[in-house]
Amino acid sequence: MTEDIPINIQQSTPMTPLRARMIADMISRDLGSASQTSHLRACKRFAAWLERSPETATPDDVKYFQQHLI
Repeated sequence: MTEDIPINIQQSTPMTPLRARMIADMISRDLGSASQTSHLRACKRFAAWLERSPETATPDDVKYFQQHLI
């Protein structure tokens, strides 16, 4: 069975494998569309701060980002 990506999660650039996996995981966990959008925005914000794919983040990167948010 295939799951459709919610309508409110659209982008103009091709979807990365990480984003596709994240969306599939959120759908399988039955997260609502607002929660999915929020999670994706947070991940995008982390990637912008990190200046590379979040897939390459280390535990220290996450810690420093959390400190940055404070």
